Amino acid sequence: MPALPELRGELLAMVERELAAVDRLSAALDASPDVAAELDRRLGAPTAALVPVLGEWADAPPEALELVEVNARNAERLSEILAGGQWPGLRLVGVDGADAAWMLAQHADRLGPAREAWVPLLAEAVAAGDADPRHLATLADRVAATTGRAQPYGTIAWLAPDGEVEHPHPVDDPATLDARRAAIGLVPVAAEAPYLGDGDLVPFGPDRGAVPVNQWPMLLEGHVSVEAALEAGVRHVHRIWATRPGDRRLRRLRALARERGVLIDEVEADVIDEVARGRTHGGVLALVGPRREAGMAELLAEVGEGSLVVMLDGIEDPFNHGQAVRALYAAGVDGLVVRRSWETAVTTVTRASAGTSELLPTARVASAEEAADACRAAGMRVGVAVADAEATDLDVADLAGGLFLLIGGERRGVTRSFVETADLRLRIGYGRAGAPDLGAAAAAAVIGFAATRQRRRSAPPPSGSLPAEDV
Repeated sequence: MPALPELRGELLAMVERELAAVDRLSAALDASPDVAAELDRRLGAPTAALVPVLGEWADAPPEALELVEVNARNAERLSEILAGGQWPGLRLVGVDGADAAWMLAQHADRLGPAREAWVPLLAEAVAAGDADPRHLATLADRVAATTGRAQPYGTIAWLAPDGEVEHPHPVDDPATLDARRAAIGLVPVAAEAPYLGDGDLVPFGPDRGAVPVNQWPMLLEGHVSVEAALEAGVRHVHRIWATRPGDRRLRRLRALARERGVLIDEVEADVIDEVARGRTHGGVLALVGPRREAGMAELLAEVGEGSLVVMLDGIEDPFNHGQAVRALYAAGVDGLVVRRSWETAVTTVTRASAGTSELLPTARVASAEEAADACRAAGMRVGVAVADAEATDLDVADLAGGLFLLIGGERRGVTRSFVETADLRLRIGYGRAGAPDLGAAAAAAVIGFAATRQRRRSAPPPSGSLPAEDV
């Protein structure tokens, strides 16, 4: 339960009243095309702030005046709340309450420069993991735009017909834009392009959880997952919450956190239970940012020549994906390739993989063909796991040297075109005829360990070692 449940309820009620007023105005405009056209003329640009324009419209419909009045009351009340010097974030008002506070602040355009004092409060909450970095970015950009300054984070954006992201309002020092975004935990502008087609990314409400780049709060639960994130360094860890931070079982966690400069806050168990997805967190969770994604060139440079790289494609269940990654990591696979983002289910994936999804070097690609082409260009063979009697049995296949191996999901499998162009087709020799195919996680474990055993046997002995018969 959040620390201030009454404030949470008040913020939610304020937003509900404002959104209801917006709905009534929209209905009135739909019923009066001439009035709607006049409002469009007054707005002038799609990025213009609505409420200030309505407030200056002498002949505005009554529904517009109602919205202006509701907005003014909400802005005044939010000013009183923020006069206390603390942003109503996750611990104080919960996820939905923090979303509500952002929306009220975002809509308080008529306050003008007075709203600038709210941005540092929100920045402090973001630094503590208590607020959404996108809340900070969008509010800072809106305040800048309404006061005649360039936007610092580039969230006032849309997708041009050529697929490029455009900023209708100037951006401050575009060359350092992505660096500023990264500093607060946002992905680069280019990573948002696929999600701008239907409008701006609005960080409000449960529906935004369907968009990978719009996740918040992003949680890793349990000390194993949190330790893996700290060790891997592939994502920013804002803050760690623990019910017993001094517990001897968290010695490694504390050491890694000190090394990474991440603070551990002691919180009550009900605070963690309020935001945790599961009930096996052991009183530990971390508020984290998005994973820094790598492409094939970066992955291949990291794993080096002669590596075993596996692509998991077509798995739809995050638990199965996590289990498969856990098996591949344990088997010693050098790198992983995926086609979809698992950020929408990062909590489940990290728990199911025992944190190895953070530790295993990973690249994301648009297609299996893209990954295979990159590996062939690096001198690697391309293999694929199939349920085909004519494929080479796993026990006798040559799995040595640089190898890219595709393992498909249970439902869709692997496309015929990819199978036909593969250098190596593998099958798992089952002990019973007619046995149902293994799931992706089990197949990954069998193939991963078989490959590791063979590659160890075929690896040259360390320099200077004696043959076994001479020892």
